[in-house]
Amino acid sequence: MKRLLLLGGGHAHIEVLRRLGLDPLPGVQVTLVTPRPELLYTGMLPGCIAGHYARAEIAIDLAALASRAGTVLRLAYAERIDPAAREVLCSDGAAEPYDVLSCDIGSRPPGGTEGVAEHAIVVRPLEQALEGFEALLARVRNGDVRRVLVVGGGAGGVELAFAMHHRFHAACGTRAPQLAIVTDTARPLPEFPDRARALLRALAAAKGIGSHVGSRVARIGPGGVHLENAEVLAADAVVWAAGAGSHGLFRAAGLATDDRGFLSVDGGLQSLSHPGVFGAGDCATHVADPRPKAGVFAVRAGPPLDRNLRAALAGAAPARWRPQRRYLALLSTGDRHAIGTWGRFAWSGAWTWRWKDRIDRAFVARYR
Repeated sequence: MKRLLLLGGGHAHIEVLRRLGLDPLPGVQVTLVTPRPELLYTGMLPGCIAGHYARAEIAIDLAALASRAGTVLRLAYAERIDPAAREVLCSDGAAEPYDVLSCDIGSRPPGGTEGVAEHAIVVRPLEQALEGFEALLARVRNGDVRRVLVVGGGAGGVELAFAMHHRFHAACGTRAPQLAIVTDTARPLPEFPDRARALLRALAAAKGIGSHVGSRVARIGPGGVHLENAEVLAADAVVWAAGAGSHGLFRAAGLATDDRGFLSVDGGLQSLSHPGVFGAGDCATHVADPRPKAGVFAVRAGPPLDRNLRAALAGAAPARWRPQRRYLALLSTGDRHAIGTWGRFAWSGAWTWRWKDRIDRAFVARYR
């Protein structure tokens, strides 16, 4: 009996589980180790915060998915990977053995900024973000919040800012707090084409969403954000959506990592240092052909990861996978409106949000 250990219930692993349910692996014991029995789909989180979706609509039941796949589910965190013993030590005290290990544990907020844990609502994990937002919404309704800052000018931070603006105004009308995006880049959405940024600027101006650009955050205090240029931005609440950090598990285990501690993998999603270990999603870096830490790449890694895990269990070499460089990006902007991009092209409208809504709902339904 060979042992396949799936570490993390991320967007690539749910596809592996779905395929195991359709095409089981005889003679292989599969175990999923993950701290929560459900996965919140990142693509629908801003819509949930905006009030367009209930939490249940964006949740994928990992327990049911594992059951259909004949997979043992252990609800625990991984505390240590021991590649010499080929086992993972879990937070509940168990040691899970493996012949092949696949990691899809996502990322965590990058460390090093003082005051984030004490004074900010942190976007990762998503469950924590939703709980923090609900508490913030209660304060907004009580009139205790006049200004909210979102730290992070990437797609995630921008979507959250627009989603909160819509929800606050739906709840409080003219009493809704002011919102602003804080980023150390020259402008929000630096990775998007110029046309998309122009559409964003126009929408932000129309909604009164401000921005503070070009200076890194030095620390978060109880009264707001302190920048490295010595400027202090007052706020009653801060949402931290700035980048992705590694969990530290891989470096501590002696696995090959990039300079930020993410698992280094090759074109077959296989560890550069340990052939029995695979990785996909935000927790891994495709060293020869790196891509942004974005959900679209985790989703698309699912099918090749499944094929290569099967190959490894059969003693065959993994097949090379090259994630595409050009991809469709749909950015929700709060009120059932979205910006779309494909390469250097960009557009926006309510129809774009309806397109995104259909894609997102179909994705979640695929795993139910």
